[in-house]
Amino acid sequence: MSGKLSEKEFIASIESRPDILLFFVFGQEESAAASIASALVAKLGSDSEAIEIDSAKLRGDPALLADEAASQSLFGGARHIRLHFAREEGVDAIANLLSAEQAGNPVIATAGDLKKTSKLRNLIEGSPRALSYICYPPSEAEAIDQAVAAASAVGLRIDRTLAAQIVRYTGQDRRLVAMELEKLSLYYDSAPDRIVTVEPQALSALAAETAEEDINALVNQVLNGDTKALGRTIIEARAIGIEAIRIIRALQRRVAMLAGMRAKVEEGANAGAVVRANRAIFWKEQEAFSRQVQRWTAQRLAGLTGHLLEVEAKLMATGADLTETLLEEELVRIARAAARSR
Repeated sequence: MSGKLSEKEFIASIESRPDILLFFVFGQEESAAASIASALVAKLGSDSEAIEIDSAKLRGDPALLADEAASQSLFGGARHIRLHFAREEGVDAIANLLSAEQAGNPVIATAGDLKKTSKLRNLIEGSPRALSYICYPPSEAEAIDQAVAAASAVGLRIDRTLAAQIVRYTGQDRRLVAMELEKLSLYYDSAPDRIVTVEPQALSALAAETAEEDINALVNQVLNGDTKALGRTIIEARAIGIEAIRIIRALQRRVAMLAGMRAKVEEGANAGAVVRANRAIFWKEQEAFSRQVQRWTAQRLAGLTGHLLEVEAKLMATGADLTETLLEEELVRIARAAARSR
């Protein structure tokens, strides 16, 4: 069953809806799906026994999932099933689970992006015994809101400027944002009943460990056409092990921001004024944004948006050993296109 539940309502439903057999989280933003799945598990309590099932096993044993969901814990306590779909598979196993006569151990499943024509998605969304939640990539402003809310949950009061810094240097990956907030919470010894205001100095000190993963510099070099510096940054990114998909999605988010601002510029607004009016842009990055808004026309940004979606699809379909090479070729190609427009 798909509905218009908020993320908070969906997570709470694992306690309030004992009739639901399957809680399914999927979508383009896989870090958000993983975060929501973890929140569902947390609602069940630390005593709940976790049974991990690989979706590939379901192809050869369509009864496995229903059997595990119905079975009792060896020690008589609560248990739940964790399942991740690597691809479109296990439809028969899900059908068997959802046709069970009574509710058993809850199944918490995650998947990547699934089209509306997906058999798996349609089966789950059409069942009254399943709840699904789709994770769409958030805008930067939405990601900042999420970071502020997550900080509050661990006893941290953080302003939007600092939250924006965390969001950017983690590539809007919710799991990494949570890790940074956890470090800050430990640093301040904060708690929901012991609220502490985060200071810029503390953030700078703790962010040093992950600053090397800040891909904003790489994004700026690509879109500014700085091909000389880009080569060095690519080598550093490869050495650190930054995922190719994170870089492409960071580029997609930046291009989406630039497209909105460029539209205003082509209507007659001043580029610098448009950038300064955008509260989601950290002041140190305003100059880079201004240059990019002036360099990339609305038409070229639209073309780049489509191209980046194609690159993402190629990365998802390419073996892990080739993704770095494919990504680096595309980054250099885009940077050269930017350089030609100077």
